Amino acid sequence: MHAELDSTDSQQPHLLVVDDSRLMRHAIRKILGNEYRITEAVDGESAWLALKQHADIQVIFSDLSMPNLDGFGLLERIRSDTDATISSLPVVIITGSEDDDSVRAEAMHYGASDFISKPIGASQLRTRAKTHLNLKQTSKKLDQTESQLEEHSITDMLTGLNNKNYFNLRIDKDLSYAKRHQTELSIILLGIDNLNKQFLEYGKPVINEVLKQVATIGRNNTRNEDTLARIGLSKLAFILPSTDLPGAQCISERICEQVNDLHIKVGETRLTVSVSLGIASFTHQTIQGTRDFLMLAENCLQRAHQQTGCSIVHDELTVDTVTDQPDSLDTPPDMNTAVELATSDSAMQLHPYLSVLLARLLPLLNLCNDKLDLGIDDAIKKIQSRLESRH
Repeated sequence: MHAELDSTDSQQPHLLVVDDSRLMRHAIRKILGNEYRITEAVDGESAWLALKQHADIQVIFSDLSMPNLDGFGLLERIRSDTDATISSLPVVIITGSEDDDSVRAEAMHYGASDFISKPIGASQLRTRAKTHLNLKQTSKKLDQTESQLEEHSITDMLTGLNNKNYFNLRIDKDLSYAKRHQTELSIILLGIDNLNKQFLEYGKPVINEVLKQVATIGRNNTRNEDTLARIGLSKLAFILPSTDLPGAQCISERICEQVNDLHIKVGETRLTVSVSLGIASFTHQTIQGTRDFLMLAENCLQRAHQQTGCSIVHDELTVDTVTDQPDSLDTPPDMNTAVELATSDSAMQLHPYLSVLLARLLPLLNLCNDKLDLGIDDAIKKIQSRLESRH
């Protein structure tokens, strides 16, 4: 199980060819090798490793019948991956003369973008590569434009709800207000269950309809003073000022009942939708910060996802939950103290200074990477970029 990377110009578009036949891989390389950089994989497993190692792969040509992981399994992994760069890759399936229409239909069901029949013609292969490369590049530009618009907007384009940018601003303000005026505050995180699986089975238009209808149910259960936002692919967030835990539970139960009654027609079948909800509430005595408050709600949501059906999990932050916490640090600690705290029950004291401490570590990471040949250049660049974006 292996993959080979061609040593041609790194500026050329990068293709992945997956076939257990060395002859077939050689034929495709001979046709496309002068125009494209080719990575070869002998089965789905090695193709998956290649995708994880080479973020610049733009088009995949794959056989269906292969050992270890066949073309169907590879397609399913690609389309269900949480990284949109991978899940949106064009996958051209290479089919043999023995493959019938049912095989193609199954491959299409798993997310195939196109098909080429053996024996492969040179002009046909070049046309497919060029077409899907252009489509991929166009799609990337559109995604970048949408992301830029979303970044400067406060509205989610699909659901019409507030987006994550607005949510982050609102939660800080509402938490500050609750502390200053000694009022209650609750947040609910809602996650749609099994959305990736449903995407594979029913496609993007159906999933978009699910998101819109769940968003409508959420909107119908909020007040003018509440904030409802879409903060992830399948996640909504509610900020409920002057609302205690019983109040948030009541809202969550109403949402669950209405989602359970939601049935979306897909052809001759009806898609049943299920959601999980995590609730975090606190009284005016609470002294936790925004990050810890959201983390608590996220932990509750993850626990809810582990249960079956429409599940609600909650926790409550009160003065009793924080009286045992150590005093906060007034200044960033030295590295020795930080290491000791990180491995102790007092790790929470480090939260306000994590960015500062990580910035101090960067020169050491760079030195270790250089002298020990760790191969983490990209990771270090991402860390540095994230740190710079926080300032």
